[in-house]
Amino acid sequence: MILSQDKELEKRDLEISDLRINQKKITPVEVLNLVFGEYALNTQRAYARAFRNLQEWSGIKDISDMENFDPLRMLEFKKHLVSLGKKPSTINQIMSALRKVCRVLSEFGYLKQNPFKASLIRAEKVDNSSNKGALKVSQLNAMIDANENIEYDGRLSHLLRYRNGLVLKFLYLTAARRGEVSDLIWEDIVQDGVFNVAILRHTKSGKEQRIKLRNELYNDLLDWRKLLETNNVLSDYVFPSLGFRTLGGKMSGKGINDIIVRLGKSIGLNISAHYLRHTAITLALEMGEPLQKVQSYARHASANTTIRYYHDRKLLEKNPTDKLPLI
Repeated sequence: MILSQDKELEKRDLEISDLRINQKKITPVEVLNLVFGEYALNTQRAYARAFRNLQEWSGIKDISDMENFDPLRMLEFKKHLVSLGKKPSTINQIMSALRKVCRVLSEFGYLKQNPFKASLIRAEKVDNSSNKGALKVSQLNAMIDANENIEYDGRLSHLLRYRNGLVLKFLYLTAARRGEVSDLIWEDIVQDGVFNVAILRHTKSGKEQRIKLRNELYNDLLDWRKLLETNNVLSDYVFPSLGFRTLGGKMSGKGINDIIVRLGKSIGLNISAHYLRHTAITLALEMGEPLQKVQSYARHASANTTIRYYHDRKLLEKNPTDKLPLI
């Protein structure tokens, strides 16, 4: 009986050993796909692009080539980006992506040491007066007025005019990103109790999020849907393409951005869709809304990101030391 049990235990140990030998080890690429697969598609592309830039510069062909990668080379790569004339915000984005990639590879044991040393690689200083500043309300109104006078091509000019003006309002009143707006479908416009809500299913964080719609904006959306139906434009998308070949199809994030670029140029501004998000967040802070509330509204993971939208000039105007007793 004891011998029989010993044989059974020996057989089981052999089976476990075979299982360990035949078990496929997860590759570095699979590790990265698994970890970053939770991120939004655009974010995944940004990470892949950042690593590809490093590969092209350093001649890395395989992850194993990075096992003894000197941290100083990572600093040299950053200086290389500077020499190419990359914007500080772009350099920060690339280096941030590489920091996360290197950390994951190090934690999974594919790199003997993490080549990214934060103590060596500091963030590039981004000027607050950069091209992604907040707009004035007067400029927003000027773009709305200019939209009424722009000569749009084709028989759908009245639809183009309504859609483009509504896109501007939506971006401003929701602080939504252009990709979130292009993905929005009518099924995502819902009621949650007494509130009207837009469901953002494809966000930067990769998690579904809900944003409250002001009644004025919600009513404009209802009017827009009726206008589309009256003109036999049947589409699942809230802001569909109105091109003759792509009528009713999905607009890209670039298409949303192009609308704002055109409206901006109509009043002499060189702007992008992000300006509307920046404007909404900045004005909310300047009007005294609590930081945590604005952070939630902007869907920022960190309050540090939110506070960067608050211009230095406002911090100077409302300097807390102005009321301290003189000595």
